[in-house]
Amino acid sequence: MVDRPATTSTLLTVASGQAFSTNLVPTAVGNATKIFDVDSGATNTSISGAYIDEIWLRYTKRCLEFIDAQAATTGTYSANSTTVTVTIAGGHNARVGQKVWCDFTTYSSGAVPIDAELTIATVTPTTFTAAIPSLGGTITGNVSVRLPIDICFYLVNVGTVSNTNQFFPLFVSSVEASGSEVVYSLTDKEDLPFINHPVVQAGTNMGSANSSKALKSRGLMLKRGQALYAAVSGSTALTNGFYVGVQGGFY
Repeated sequence: MVDRPATTSTLLTVASGQAFSTNLVPTAVGNATKIFDVDSGATNTSISGAYIDEIWLRYTKRCLEFIDAQAATTGTYSANSTTVTVTIAGGHNARVGQKVWCDFTTYSSGAVPIDAELTIATVTPTTFTAAIPSLGGTITGNVSVRLPIDICFYLVNVGTVSNTNQFFPLFVSSVEASGSEVVYSLTDKEDLPFINHPVVQAGTNMGSANSSKALKSRGLMLKRGQALYAAVSGSTALTNGFYVGVQGGFY
């Protein structure tokens, strides 16, 4: 079906203008970056549409401990024995199971918590807990947290965007600010939606203990005249951006 392969890479630094906890739509037309175009200007009559089977993010530099795309968020903490509770008054975007880098900048007494990448165990809108090495007592202080970077992908159906209502959110990728996430595949992370495979498939695993659904792939099917855009949650542009790679083809 795809007879003209296409691979693109676009630097993304712009922020949507508001936190995605408020709204996914950018606050201004310029607060999103075009990352893939399926003849949105309607000038190439030989294109009917495009198939995208992979989108990936490549951070602009190599990081060993944490991704420093955004400034750290400050908060307070209370560590008791093997659990730390971090409080961020303005709220956070982290989910259970995600990793965050915590830099414990001050402490009240006793052993000093070790700056480390922690895995979140529980959350409320303004707090999260995580396991830490035993401290032998209660310690409080201030902490700087590298929270996940949220990136929303939008479908646009016009050649020239003139209104923010023309951005239609598709999905949000939440990239942990971890050194292990400098390359982030939306296919591997299952952020891309399911689509019917263009080739009918069958096999013994369909409906068996190995699979409860018919075989599908992940990706996007776009028609001529559409384009994909992306923006980062928040009001401040990224200090260092992500290159958004798109792999697919036109038909």
